[in-house]
Amino acid sequence: MSSATRARSRNGRQQAARETAHQGQQQVPQQRQPGQQPARVGPVAPRLRTRAGSVGGMRVQQLVYVELAAALVLVGWVIHPIALGITGVVALGLLFFGLGRRRKRPMPEWMATVRAMKQRKREYKEPAPHGTDPAFAPAVECDPALRTYAYPDRDERTVGFVGDGTFLTAIIQVEAPDEPLRPQRGTRPLPLDLLHAALDVEDIHLESVQLVQYTQPAPAPHVPEQAVSVRSYAPIQAQSQTPAVRLTWVALKLDPELCAEAVTARGGGIGGAQRALLRAADQLASRLTGLGFRASVLDEREIVTAVGIASCVNPRANNGGAAARDGRAARRTQESVRAWRCDDRWHTTYWVGNWPQMGPGAVQLADLTALLTSTPVMATTFALTASRGALNSPALTGYVRLAARSENELVAARRILEGRSGTARASLVRLDREQLPGLLATLPLGGTR
Repeated sequence: MSSATRARSRNGRQQAARETAHQGQQQVPQQRQPGQQPARVGPVAPRLRTRAGSVGGMRVQQLVYVELAAALVLVGWVIHPIALGITGVVALGLLFFGLGRRRKRPMPEWMATVRAMKQRKREYKEPAPHGTDPAFAPAVECDPALRTYAYPDRDERTVGFVGDGTFLTAIIQVEAPDEPLRPQRGTRPLPLDLLHAALDVEDIHLESVQLVQYTQPAPAPHVPEQAVSVRSYAPIQAQSQTPAVRLTWVALKLDPELCAEAVTARGGGIGGAQRALLRAADQLASRLTGLGFRASVLDEREIVTAVGIASCVNPRANNGGAAARDGRAARRTQESVRAWRCDDRWHTTYWVGNWPQMGPGAVQLADLTALLTSTPVMATTFALTASRGALNSPALTGYVRLAARSENELVAARRILEGRSGTARASLVRLDREQLPGLLATLPLGGTR
């Protein structure tokens, strides 16, 4: 994909492909090989893997601050007692900066988020270009390089892709089969090993495979509790915990530099990358169909719709609806420390820092997902990204995003979500000053870097 790929070092990108935008990839147990006797496994919890550039539980950057503080104290002690007092004060500041934490993050990392947010505000000032689809415009304002593609294959069907010039993503919509009675929750879960298996298809090596689930609660949170419909539906909802709307997408993300041979073998350039990604998407869709799901690869129009739904855009909004004082179209999105706003919708994204014990006799992933996405708010989006960890081991990264109609509604929903995650022993970290990257991580784009 030489014509659509930005110039980068392959070695550097392969290292970046093993790490997410956040440092929170969790390793998952290896899958059992065919013919191997199943082992008796108790509850397990995915572990945070040791990151490159860390010593034990301390990052190398933090260790440097500690060493500098010790060196300053030693120099002051050698020179003079007065110098020792001065260097001691500076050393205390270095220790605080190196070992202190703010919002569950090391101070250097927190300062990096402050700088990154300021840089985004300088760079992302303009609205989406004229002619951009209103449903896709908020995503373009967050990443101006995003665009969609249409690819007609040999079977006379048109498949859609989305990318920014450095990656290409295909999206599969997954639906449960129609049944006379609503199945019990968790009776047909989407197997995680299938997502990891989709990372490698023949000579095609994907960067990541992302599962995105968008839900709207039932009854709607804006309906009064005294309403007859709410009081009648409450006993059924308490038993089934079934949302009013549940949409599931699987996004397959291809970095052409990770499988340059496969792209070249299929014609090279953007066409070769599209054919390689379509091969991987068709195989995953076929495997999902074999498991009883209805799976279809989306076309370009359907991709725009899926991104718009996941962004919770206001259907009444349009690219020219909000105009600035000079007559030009105004931006529809705005990032703040704790929220991201689009039109009249408020969003907050959390990163799953620690997972609870999962497995037989413990929490099931389907139950955890249902718990986190049943918050009484306008919409909740859960994203789970499967990628490669250290030594090519499977890794998972999870995000939860709340969308509300007002700031007060969002604050109330945050309290409920944080309380529920605590009861499930799942640690959620609010992405303060990283709400825009968090939004991108929960859109069906294949997962952020």
